[in-house]
Amino acid sequence: MDHQETRASRRNNHHNKPKRHWIRWVVAIVALLLVAAGGYEYYKIHSAAEGVFSSGSSKVSKKLKEGKPVSVLLMGLDTGAIGRGNSGGNTDTLELITVNPKKKTITMTSVPRDTLVKLKTSKGTDYVKINAAYSIGGPKKTQKAVSELLHVPIDYYAIVNMGVLEKVVNAVGGVTVNNPFKFTYEGHTFKKGKQHLNGTNALKYSRMRYDDPNNDYGRQKRQQQIIKAVIKELKSSSSVTAINTILDAAKKGIRTNVPINAVATLYANYHAAMKTVKTYHFKGMDATIDGTSFQIAAPKEINRVSKLVRHALGLKFTKVTNRETKLYNMQTNYDGYNNVDFVLPNESSYNDAGSGTSSSTSTTTTGGYTYSSPSTSYGTTSGSTASNYSGTGTTTGAAGYSSSSATATSGETVTSSQ
Repeated sequence: MDHQETRASRRNNHHNKPKRHWIRWVVAIVALLLVAAGGYEYYKIHSAAEGVFSSGSSKVSKKLKEGKPVSVLLMGLDTGAIGRGNSGGNTDTLELITVNPKKKTITMTSVPRDTLVKLKTSKGTDYVKINAAYSIGGPKKTQKAVSELLHVPIDYYAIVNMGVLEKVVNAVGGVTVNNPFKFTYEGHTFKKGKQHLNGTNALKYSRMRYDDPNNDYGRQKRQQQIIKAVIKELKSSSSVTAINTILDAAKKGIRTNVPINAVATLYANYHAAMKTVKTYHFKGMDATIDGTSFQIAAPKEINRVSKLVRHALGLKFTKVTNRETKLYNMQTNYDGYNNVDFVLPNESSYNDAGSGTSSSTSTTTTGGYTYSSPSTSYGTTSGSTASNYSGTGTTTGAAGYSSSSATATSGETVTSSQ
């Protein structure tokens, strides 16, 4: 099977692989739901929340009780209903969320799915794409991989299936956006200017890429629009019925190991963090290993992102030295631009070096759900370098965005009015 994919073929097949592009804003919404689903009428939504939050442990951590900063790794999947007994594949999107009530800030950091990491498997170790961690060892393995890559603690995880997206948008009554230019995508024409979108069209609006003059950056900005619009609707709604509807829609599409008994605590101690949402992007470098495309995390970028996340958690920054930084420093010709051939050490794995495939089978039970599947993990999509950008926007009506060019140093800050 050929796991290579050219830019042209990716473009021709983008209608067949659209979901990974809009998971980012789905998981961002889920992060907010983890905070917003509490409240003084908690007992009214408890039964709906049971399908989302973990019932495996009734203990609420000291960190949550004291309202300390916490982190949640959100994993976007496209495997049907969650909880069917197997992991079903790799993660399509990884988003590391921090919630800091003292700073009244939530941060979201995207981790490229094709990032090269070294993982322990049932047969030793292998160099794989980080999205393969899920098929190798489930959510706990993925949580550990991201934590070790960035040298940051991760308290909880949430698994999100894409089918929940449209229902969440519809549950808040749809969203209003301000479209900067007219375009048609998947049979729907989006006029220029303000318009109200239901779940189906919000999904389409956030997916279009190739007709945008800013390409992937423009798509990211439209995804940010949707996030801000949903945040606005969530904050303005005090309806327990709406929250029940969202949680009911999430039952088959979201799982988290946050204990259900912590829901009321989340609302009481962390609701203030919804005031500001900052988004960051982990910028990978293009690389090829045995004909397969990867994203390489350079030491400078690992440390930049680690510093941002640790700062958001109120932790002191310490320089990151791990397997990935050491491997990068071993390279003699690789630069990610003129030379994208990345060399692995001879003892790299038990199969084709860097192929991202594993023939082992793993089973793990976590958060009350069992994942057992062959650990075959290909990850065939070439990773693209995500653009970083900066700017501040206040949600005071329809969500809008500027089409200014991207910078590569900081994240975007979205400040929602109370």
